[in-house]
Amino acid sequence: MILGAGDASLDMTQQVVASVAIMVATAVAIRIGARPLGQLILRRERHYAKVIGGSLLMTIKPRTVTVMSTILMFFFTLLFYYITGSPLGACVGLVIGLMLPTLYIKHLREKRLEKLNEQLVPGIQTLSSGVRAGLNLVQALELVAHDAPSPLRQEFAHLVREYEFGLGLEDAMSNAAVRIGSGDFGLLFAALLTHRERGGDLGETLDKICEAIREIQRLEHRVDSLTAQGRATARFLGAMPMVVLAIVYFIVDAKGVERMFTSTPGKIILAAIVVLNILGFLWIKKIMDIDI
Repeated sequence: MILGAGDASLDMTQQVVASVAIMVATAVAIRIGARPLGQLILRRERHYAKVIGGSLLMTIKPRTVTVMSTILMFFFTLLFYYITGSPLGACVGLVIGLMLPTLYIKHLREKRLEKLNEQLVPGIQTLSSGVRAGLNLVQALELVAHDAPSPLRQEFAHLVREYEFGLGLEDAMSNAAVRIGSGDFGLLFAALLTHRERGGDLGETLDKICEAIREIQRLEHRVDSLTAQGRATARFLGAMPMVVLAIVYFIVDAKGVERMFTSTPGKIILAAIVVLNILGFLWIKKIMDIDI
């Protein structure tokens, strides 16, 4: 009885010591990691503010994106840990939850840039028509800001608004070129800046720019058509491991597939498959990404 009581007391002491050690280690980790983590969050929020408020011209607060990222991180971490039952799966879910907001914002920016490039040639034609009708450059820009479809209307309205608030027209056009991040828009604003410095027939200059950009876009569409098969191949190869795994699970050997998710060698193999699959997809995409 005395020995039993002594063992119980010793076990309780060990549990208390372990709990105190865990608390101290957690406090030290929080103390050490709080500052770098805060700096990382601030950098990400500055990036979100630049992309959302600058490139996308949206009014969403960067802190809202940070909160949504945190929620997604916890959700996917718990989801993958529940599915796989391993810390490795939880880490995969954590990475997915961390990357999803950034990938979605990048997708929105790419779609917006695609629409802007499609609307650029009609916008230049509107500028040229306004100049030939007797309007000066600022009035022609206001015409595009009023009559063009969105998102081109938003970009030119933002440019004109910066000019009305006291910023020089040259600086406003330079800001628009940087904000949009398109080579075609950069060509347009560079030509307009050159015209303001050296003069000349603005209508003729705009017509030449319109023809040059139309030819560039024609070549880009031609390249997209020629590389469409390669991009489709990349998507098919990226989805193939999951398709093969599903076929093996439902038709060939379900227990073998389950062992891949539960045993250590199987988890290592799955991790290698995921990494190699991502690298192969990015490699093919890089090969197919031809810049004119």
